[in-house]
Amino acid sequence: MSIKDITKWNKMTLKNSYMFRLVMEKNNLCKPLIERILGIKIKSLSYVEPEKSFESKLRTKGIRLDLFVIDEDGVAYDIEMQMDNSYKKFLGKRSRYYVSLMDNGALKKDEPYSQLRKSYVIFICTFDPFGKGLAKYTFNAICNEDHSLVLDDGVTRVFINTEGDRHKISRELANLIDYISTGAVTDDYTRQLDERVQELRNDTGEEVSYMTYMQTMMEARNIGFDEGLNQGLSQGLNQGLSQANQKTAMGMLKDGMPAEMITKYTDLTLEQVNELAASLHCVH
Repeated sequence: MSIKDITKWNKMTLKNSYMFRLVMEKNNLCKPLIERILGIKIKSLSYVEPEKSFESKLRTKGIRLDLFVIDEDGVAYDIEMQMDNSYKKFLGKRSRYYVSLMDNGALKKDEPYSQLRKSYVIFICTFDPFGKGLAKYTFNAICNEDHSLVLDDGVTRVFINTEGDRHKISRELANLIDYISTGAVTDDYTRQLDERVQELRNDTGEEVSYMTYMQTMMEARNIGFDEGLNQGLSQGLNQGLSQANQKTAMGMLKDGMPAEMITKYTDLTLEQVNELAASLHCVH
């Protein structure tokens, strides 16, 4: 356990996806989070699972959600904490893929489509994912010819921008966003969140679990890079990219450097860096 890792744990906030998952394991903290973001009331939560995995068939890509929740009425919620803005270009397609795997196998053979559960995919971003300055972006399937007509497919995607304008959202959601962004405690719920974060920071067992988790993730990441290196290089060479530039970019990705910075030290475009990252499963 390095001094750097200990310092990171002691300073960890709700913005960190690991801390977010730990805090939201408690129903009494997870339920009001969903209610504030969506502006709804939930009777109760029947299922909460951090790092829920959905495996797809054969060689297609599986996913691991930060937080998967089902309420008493069978509505499903995927909640993701997103700090890295290098991949904001792919958030729309990422949310689409998450919904598809969440729905995979949701209906039994003889069940009608009307039984398909409602689903919400929520990304809490510490950056503006769409550049419009809004604190909350909500997407449903709308008819291009008549915007008053919404396709009733039961899917809603919400993107929270913690840097956005708070004036068009509820005070409760604004308080939540302020806490995520700055750590400011402004009401009873954010006080409960902060107390839970402090409690976890002071828990030696949780600290050890975090160090073990980080070590496991690093080992898995190294294996993934080794397995994907030849594939990534081959794809890149087919696009006319130099092997040296690709190796440099992959090394920087492995060290967690932002895609924008990588473009400054290689001849790769931002799109090429993001494609390499995706091929090596570097998307957070």
